[in-house]
Amino acid sequence: MSDRTSRVYFGIVAVLAIWASAGNLGLVESSWMVRFLAVILCMPWTFVASVMIYLSHVEEWLLGYSFYHEAPAWLLEPLWTVFWLSAAFANARIIAALSRSASRRPGVSPLVVPTGLMAFFGLIVLIWRA
Repeated sequence: MSDRTSRVYFGIVAVLAIWASAGNLGLVESSWMVRFLAVILCMPWTFVASVMIYLSHVEEWLLGYSFYHEAPAWLLEPLWTVFWLSAAFANARIIAALSRSASRRPGVSPLVVPTGLMAFFGLIVLIWRA
């Protein structure tokens, strides 16, 4: 993560995800908005994980209950930690590559990538909440 934009992105995701995990475990007071923002900032990987979970409802068909919905928070929070860490690193690498690519072009503003990221994640929030 050599780019400032990717470091800021990773820092924001880390704070939100740790806060969401601590809130879900009952260690701190947390609202749904913290986890919502962490999930949105981990897009598009959140969408891929959601589709995979939706398609793999084998345990619901075989056992009659959904493991993902009925499992205690302490059981799935370590998986959430691995997920947000992997997604944040992948997105930070993509952001750094985009920033390097944009900085090599003559006449391109250094704010193109941060502004584009804010627009991208803002659009995801609008679509998700609509």
